[in-house]
Order: sequence, then C-alpha cells, then structure tokens
Amino acid sequence: MGTVSVTSKGQVTIPKRVRQALGITAGSKVEFDLDGNGARLKLVKTMAASRIEEGAAILDYRGPRIPIQDMHGGVAMKKAAKRARR
Repeated sequence: MGTVSVTSKGQVTIPKRVRQALGITAGSKVEFDLDGNGARLKLVKTMAASRIEEGAAILDYRGPRIPIQDMHGGVAMKKAAKRARR
C-alpha cells in the first residue's frame, strides 16, 4: 500500500489513494484499532459541507426562520443587485 514516516509528534499523512477510497476529507474523524501485530484505520464520520440554509441551526438559533431573500445582509443585497441589473 505504501510507507509513510511518523513525525516526532506521532503524526502520519494518510496516502491520497487511501483517503479517496475511504472518503476521508479535512475534518473527517478516524479511529485506530489494534489488530494482532498491527492497527486498523476506520472512518468514523465524514464532515458534510454546510449550506447557507443551515446557518441558523449551526449557530444554535431557535427563533423563527427567515427566508434568505428577506434577509438584510450581503446575500440578499447581492441577489437584489443582480435582479436590478437585468
């Protein structure tokens, strides 16, 4: 499969083809299990990309949901500017 070096902090770089095969991305959680004389790497959780619609939930906002087009912020202003240019 390939050999990698261990840093002084005990860190290794997971080879690209292993990351791709397991779907490991930045922020993914992996688990190591001892298996005989070796260890086994297991993907625990893959981090999904956030969407702007989930912003309130990410920030733990519990109030009423406001549609993006009704917001007075950069996203709404950008959309309004785009419509005005038409």
